[in-house]
Amino acid sequence: MKRTPPNKDQMSREMYRLLKIFGTASLGLVLLLSFFNEYRASNSGDDPEFGINDSGYLFFKNIRRIDYEVKRTPLVDRYIHEDVDADSLKSGIHLEIIIRKNRNTAIPFIILKGDLSHKSPLLFRALDELGHPKDSLELVQGNRYTHLKNAKKINEWLDADLTSIQANANGVWVKLLEGSKERQAFLQTFEDFKKITSRN
Repeated sequence: MKRTPPNKDQMSREMYRLLKIFGTASLGLVLLLSFFNEYRASNSGDDPEFGINDSGYLFFKNIRRIDYEVKRTPLVDRYIHEDVDADSLKSGIHLEIIIRKNRNTAIPFIILKGDLSHKSPLLFRALDELGHPKDSLELVQGNRYTHLKNAKKINEWLDADLTSIQANANGVWVKLLEGSKERQAFLQTFEDFKKITSRN
């Protein structure tokens, strides 16, 4: 028995229906992926948490820059607040802003000095006006995320005006950031980092 050829209109309708199904599924997949886009891994090495905001950096260079000493290398610029004695051998800490010019990123970098240098981890604690411990931090010299985490914690302590911040160096508690200028230098440096990266 001779078969009849398939109806072209029927085939066209089936094709249209399949295309519609696949098209809708593809659109749904694109929308789903775009929804989770902010959680995807970045293969470029860029991170919005440290990325420089052009207007914030321009403000910093034109207005705030006057309060900083700059140490330049081909790849990075180090911004050190003028109230910080970066060359002091006294045990202490200070905060610098590191600008990575080839990556267009900024990093808050904690510098350890004196007996604290080259020691990791270090136990830090914050005391209230009665000398009671209120909080503690195990400071590890790690990557930029570690430096940001440590800087945020110390900045919170200073912002809360806790009476004393100390670090345990060789079994002895060493007082840190005792003077008002040292405290303000740390606070201002962290605030400028936030402005450069639009984190405020």
